[in-house]
Amino acid sequence: MSLSLFTVKKIIGMALMPIPLSLIVMLLALLLISTRPKIAKGLLVIAIACLGLTSFDPVANRLIAPLENTYPIFDTQQPVDVVVVLGSAHQHYPNDPAVMQLGRSAIYRLEEGLRILKANPDAQLFVSGFDGHAKIMHDAAIELGTKPSRIVMFPKPKDTEAEANAMASQLTGKRVALVSEASHLRRALGFFQQAGITATPAPAFRLSDTRTEWRIGASENYKSQRAFYEYLGLAWQWLKAKNVE
Repeated sequence: MSLSLFTVKKIIGMALMPIPLSLIVMLLALLLISTRPKIAKGLLVIAIACLGLTSFDPVANRLIAPLENTYPIFDTQQPVDVVVVLGSAHQHYPNDPAVMQLGRSAIYRLEEGLRILKANPDAQLFVSGFDGHAKIMHDAAIELGTKPSRIVMFPKPKDTEAEANAMASQLTGKRVALVSEASHLRRALGFFQQAGITATPAPAFRLSDTRTEWRIGASENYKSQRAFYEYLGLAWQWLKAKNVE
């Protein structure tokens, strides 16, 4: 069975994240240790440096902050017709309330979307995400007080580009607030612009902090992982646009 482009992108993207990339380089070093000891030692130094630096808070903050600080918090005085909350992740616990199944980024996105929706009583809420995520977002919004008639689900798109294309026909000419994780918005806006949609960014969740702590840890590495993922995504988006031209 041939792998889909979506699956291939996910596999490559995962391999190029800080921890898997460091482990791959370490494994390569071990394979070369007996035949190319100097190269192997160099690769080990690179792998250790990559893992250590991407887990170090000052470095991780500097990697992700430029992505997260591009757009200000959405001003609710600005009227909108549609609030688009892009899909994220959720846990599969069918007996739990939908809100409790949402991942950390997803709950922040939904809360920001509902904040904007509350300021625009006639606006609609668009939620998306495959593998049941759109339904979880839909149900969570209802649990938090949103009328079902105001919510439109897009359960099929697997990535942001597909989300933009799926929503395009219903967003043309409308005032749109685009809600997503702050680091993701630059890339998301690019896809929506390509689909002919003009949207105002609404950052919902930041990992970077104005206070830098001199620590090494998993949460710091996650900041770097998010930065790596978005920079790779922006590079891929740019390459695709160049090929189209």
